[in-house]
Amino acid sequence: MKTITLIFTAAIILLFPINLFPTDVTVQLAGGIEKIDYDRIDGIDAFSLSQLAALLGERISWETVGISAVMQTDRHRIRFFVNSPYISIDDTVKNLTFPTALIKGNLFVPAETFTPLFDQIRQERITWDKERRIIRIDSEYFTITDLALSTKANGLLIELFISEPKEYEIYESEGNWLNITIPDATVNRRQILARKNKKIIRDLNVFQFEASAQISLRLRRPIEKYSSRFTPNPGRIQISLLDTTVTISPQNGVGKIGPDNKIDRIVIDAGHGGKDYGAIGLKKTKEKKIVLDISKRLAKLIRKEKLLEVVMTRDKDKYISLEERTRIANESKGDVYVSIHANASLKRNIRGFQVFFLAAAKNDDARAAAQLENAPFLAEINSPDDFNSDNLSLILSDMIQNEFQEESADLASMVDREFRKKLSKNTKARAIDQAAFVVLNGVYMPSILVEAAFLTNKDDEKLLNSKKYRQKVAEAIYAGLKRFKAKYESK
Repeated sequence: MKTITLIFTAAIILLFPINLFPTDVTVQLAGGIEKIDYDRIDGIDAFSLSQLAALLGERISWETVGISAVMQTDRHRIRFFVNSPYISIDDTVKNLTFPTALIKGNLFVPAETFTPLFDQIRQERITWDKERRIIRIDSEYFTITDLALSTKANGLLIELFISEPKEYEIYESEGNWLNITIPDATVNRRQILARKNKKIIRDLNVFQFEASAQISLRLRRPIEKYSSRFTPNPGRIQISLLDTTVTISPQNGVGKIGPDNKIDRIVIDAGHGGKDYGAIGLKKTKEKKIVLDISKRLAKLIRKEKLLEVVMTRDKDKYISLEERTRIANESKGDVYVSIHANASLKRNIRGFQVFFLAAAKNDDARAAAQLENAPFLAEINSPDDFNSDNLSLILSDMIQNEFQEESADLASMVDREFRKKLSKNTKARAIDQAAFVVLNGVYMPSILVEAAFLTNKDDEKLLNSKKYRQKVAEAIYAGLKRFKAKYESK
């Protein structure tokens, strides 16, 4: 019986052979995992250099088909001879010990001996893991790592991500080209070229020179007025191109905005509402309910003294879209915008109040707060055609972001000062910070976002459920607003 079983099993294997021979190599890149063809030539591991070159944005051309081929990179020229272990890199001959091969139109090279040579002439770190058949390509050595393009109502925002602060030069050239040159830099050419968007640019070139790198964009919009700056965390060069044919927001009917001769109209934005609950506390406390109560208390204080007028984006449990919030604020010709929220964290020991103003986040905590508050609005502003849904794309151009940044930071410091006076005995005072909050984006006036406390901390949640604490929060915000009014009306 045992003999019959063995014969039957052998027959099955002959009829349906199992391919136990590996057929591919894994390539680990910054952008993910890819596969290329693998073979064993006289017992030596080999991979398709033709396919690897394509992944890296390079190509192999045949000088004599089936006999000699050339791989031209940004800095080097490598020549191969089929069935020979000898290659030349520029003018230097190298011995791979094992021969190259031509298999199904692809040039195969010995993995163990070619990879170290390839590593020496590439900016990336390239290693071969024989046991797992993995080629790892690390881009950590690149200075210029990525590119983002964001269309705005009044122009275009170009962001070039760099691993460290660098001097740079921007110049225009014939054909509507905008060129960014960075001395002493290495560029991730493959990653940058992958960001090409034909809706925005006609063409994109990336050049790696001996002493510099250059990114050239041929734009569809005429190059008129532009400004640039370096912004940290993450490091990037931001270039804002203004479309002078566009009026920033004519539908809003906004005239004079910001702290002019008088500060007399305050826009109070109670965060979340309706279907958007906001943060949920440990005892199921809903942020939308807490912040609406604080907002109403603040409005009542203001209306009682009649020093200021009040406009509320919502005065009941109702969902208000991002577009509607900014429309209400701008059409009311408000002088100051205050958005009221309660914070949350995965770490339950974190607690305290905090005041933010609109700018690129400088630390992880600020980015986390922005991500939390931005979540309900991302679906509104990110259509399927959007190619950069990162929080950076939520910031408008330099003109709008910077126009009231100084005043917003000033207002944040005044409200924070009052918070410390009235609330420090109850909970922790956290530093003033900045982040890219969607709800502040597009509001054309000094604006701040207030986090009254953390719903995810048991002690803070208890405070937020206290009418006395909510009243203190409202009083502190109002005191800060009065300080702001006094300072700017005296100018």
